[in-house]
Amino acid sequence: MMKAAISKSVPYPIIELSRRVIYFGFSRQCYVCGARVRRFLPQGYGYSLLERLQVVGGMYKVDDCCPVCHASDRDRLVKFYLERNVFNDGASPSITHIAPEKGLTKYIAGKAGARYIAGDIDPRRYRHLNSVRRMDLLDIPLESGSVDVFVCNHVLEHIVSDVSAMREIRRILSPRGIAILQVPLSLKLKKSIEGDGSETEEEKIRLYGQRDHVRIYTEADYTARLEAAGFLVEHYSAFDVDHDAATKLRLNPFEVLHICRPAPPVRP
Repeated sequence: MMKAAISKSVPYPIIELSRRVIYFGFSRQCYVCGARVRRFLPQGYGYSLLERLQVVGGMYKVDDCCPVCHASDRDRLVKFYLERNVFNDGASPSITHIAPEKGLTKYIAGKAGARYIAGDIDPRRYRHLNSVRRMDLLDIPLESGSVDVFVCNHVLEHIVSDVSAMREIRRILSPRGIAILQVPLSLKLKKSIEGDGSETEEEKIRLYGQRDHVRIYTEADYTARLEAAGFLVEHYSAFDVDHDAATKLRLNPFEVLHICRPAPPVRP
C-alpha cells in the first residue's frame, strides 16, 4: 500500500519519462506513442479459457505491449484506421473516447484538440488525464447527434444491457459519424455465452475469462446485436488494406475493426 501511495503522488509525466529512460533501446519503436524501447512486454491474462476458446483480444501474447504507453496490437489497429480514414485530410472531428487508453489518448487528443472528450464510468482510475468525464454508456450525458467519432474498446462485454448501451451510442452519433466498438470475440464458440452480472468474480473468471466481464461474444452474434441497435457494420481488416504495413506493425490478423455507422431510419 505504501508503494502504491507513493506512486500516486508522482505526476504522470514523470512516470512516463522514467519509463522511456528505463526501457530505452533501438529494438522496437511504439507505433502509438513513438517511444524507442529495447523490448515490448507481455499482454493478456493467460487464462486457459481464453486460450481454449481462442478469444481474439483476450489471448496471451509474449511480446506485444509498449512499456511506456501500454499500447497493444488493438491500440495499434485503431490508430492504423484513424490515420488512414479520419485524420488523413486534416479534419478535426469531435471525438468521444471511452475508457481512454494512454497511448491512444495522446494521439487522438492531439488531432482532435478541444473537440476531444474522454469518458469512463469511474474517472478516478485515470492518471494520464485530468479531464475524464463520468459517463455511463446506458445514459451518456451528450446531446443526440453531437459526436463524429466514438472510440470504445473492450467495454461492452462488461455491460449486462449491452444492446441498450449500443443504442445510446447510436443516439449521440452524428448522421455521418462512426463508432469503433471492439470487444473480445471467440473464434471457437458457436453462440455467445453470458450471464446477468450476479456471478462472483471467481465465477466470471471461470465463465468469461475476466473478473468483471459478463459475456464472451461470437462474431456473428456481436454484429447482429450492433445491427439490432441501429448500426450499419463494416468489418475492417488492416491486412486487406495494407498487408505489409499490418505485418510490420505486428497487428493481429484475426482482429477486424467494427466500424459502426448509423443506419438510415426505416420509412413506413
